[in-house]
Amino acid sequence: MNHALAALPESAFYFHLAALALLLLSFFSGRAILQVLATREGRRERAQRLVRVAIGRLAALGAIWTAIVYGHGAWERAGAHNCRHLPAVDAAARYAAEYCYLRHDRLLLRVYGEARGEAHGAGREPLLAHRTITSAGPVHVSWDGQALVYASPAGGAQGRLALPPTWRDRLLARLP
Repeated sequence: MNHALAALPESAFYFHLAALALLLLSFFSGRAILQVLATREGRRERAQRLVRVAIGRLAALGAIWTAIVYGHGAWERAGAHNCRHLPAVDAAARYAAEYCYLRHDRLLLRVYGEARGEAHGAGREPLLAHRTITSAGPVHVSWDGQALVYASPAGGAQGRLALPPTWRDRLLARLP
């Protein structure tokens, strides 16, 4: 049984964590409804108080979930290795790209800007965007003039980083 659990993909861990969170949320919601309906007097005040508490708990749960998922992603990106530079062509010549291998069957795509200089440290371009992709089989990354494209021949999966990167991509690239 232990080896079966060890073979589960990482997404299974998040699935089980989410299932546990939903189970606890259902339990506490049912308990709150029973408390509100227990007696007639003060029912409105109890309901309002429990709604405020529930909203606070949901916000805390969302913040914790976001921190766990983001922390796992940052830890995974920190372990990038065997990075390969991808030469840019045509309209993408203003950008530089690389792909790096992560643990297991994961791949990290990065797009850098054209600005070089002392402001960005050691002649390195600023990171504009990155994506983590599940990769099975050989790596096929190319420029199509409008984006950096990863195509997996094994599963038909495709990853795409638009050029120029969106504001969301630029914002997420600034985080560790």
